[in-house]
Amino acid sequence: MQDLLRRYFWVVVVVTIIGAATFAAKTTNHVVEGKYLADPPRGPKVKPPAPSPSAAVATRSKLGQPLVDRNMFCAACLPPVVAAAGAQGPVDPNAVSLTALPLSLIATHVAEPKLPADPANFATILNTGTQKQGAYWVGDDIPGAGKVVEVHYKYVDFTNAGSGRKERISLTGEVPPPPPPPTTVAADTPPPADGDDMTAAIDAGIKKIDDTTYEIDRSLVDKVLANPMALAKGARVMPSSKNGEPNGFKLYAVRPNSVFSKLGFSNGDTLNGVNGMQLNSMDRAMEVYAKVRDASSIQVEVTRRGKPVTLNYTIR
Repeated sequence: MQDLLRRYFWVVVVVTIIGAATFAAKTTNHVVEGKYLADPPRGPKVKPPAPSPSAAVATRSKLGQPLVDRNMFCAACLPPVVAAAGAQGPVDPNAVSLTALPLSLIATHVAEPKLPADPANFATILNTGTQKQGAYWVGDDIPGAGKVVEVHYKYVDFTNAGSGRKERISLTGEVPPPPPPPTTVAADTPPPADGDDMTAAIDAGIKKIDDTTYEIDRSLVDKVLANPMALAKGARVMPSSKNGEPNGFKLYAVRPNSVFSKLGFSNGDTLNGVNGMQLNSMDRAMEVYAKVRDASSIQVEVTRRGKPVTLNYTIR
């Protein structure tokens, strides 16, 4: 064995020399690279390109029309195309003309992914002539106008009862065509004030059976659906949450003679659900409202002073 090591010991010496030479070459390479090939402390100055004389300068506008034209609830919807001056024909591709009736579209609710003609879609419309406002579903009749045909995000189409044509109420503020010349009619007796009329309807349309059971006349329900804003002053409704999670809507400042008080609600009540459906968001509340508007029996789950209470209503 010793003879073998003595004979080939020169191989060990050669391998050691090669390894040492390799490490020395790498060390020298790093030293030279760090000294002569490092990045300069400052880069060269780059002149910005001169602006083109024909480039358009963007200007800011204080007008709110771009925000109105853009539907922030629909990413796929495009803003309406404005017709050029002197253009002929209607702008809308469906060729539906704007109505000349004194109607103003306040808001719309469209259930996705259902069609615009789905019965669950509805809109809030104001008659600027009589100041009557109400919520109208697809198939409902707008008083003095006609039946609602379709409800879209930005407009509502209805059939004009007088002409039989399909007309449109828009939410984007287009100028409607001029109204037809007025006809001479006999002066009508001015209608009673909304407050007195609604108060009388509430008093006559709600019958208390006991502290948790009530009977409601169907005519009162129809009157409330035709003008829901008349009840806005009866109480303040705010979203409620428990342990960081939404659990319904809370009632504040309930007036003694309001419809909320007549239906058995009190200050501080939290509305948790209707007919077993939870009211944990505004969208859920609108969905529940659409489902129970034609119901004949309604059960409302309420939390009152920390205890659950169920209010039962029968609509006749």
